[in-house]
Amino acid sequence: MEEDQVISKYQFAETIEILRKAIEDNGLKVVSFIDARENLKKIGANIGGNSILEVFHPKFALEVLQHDLKAGIVPPLRIYVYEDGNKTKVVAQSASKLFEPFTGLGDLARRIDRMIQSITSSVTSSPS
Repeated sequence: MEEDQVISKYQFAETIEILRKAIEDNGLKVVSFIDARENLKKIGANIGGNSILEVFHPKFALEVLQHDLKAGIVPPLRIYVYEDGNKTKVVAQSASKLFEPFTGLGDLARRIDRMIQSITSSVTSSPS
């Protein structure tokens, strides 16, 4: 699976906050938030920041299902945010790659990829 990775210029918590806003600003929704650090604390493990934002939008889900019901396995897309040493890294799944095997979803996948790219660039570029 092809992914897009960037290094955030912000600390972990601020990166998550900025990404959440950018997700909404780009027409997507946070469907689910997974905090691996908190989950691992439950078994006594201690790691750096490590979270997954699952993102999509109901109108895109409908479009997916109208084109190919089997493609319903793909959404939501994941944006993975983690601390690696003193850096916060962001990895996003590629809608184009994930939807590639399915019929009629190329245009939608490219639109979503542009949204995801805009979202990830929100933590690498200066605020406007």
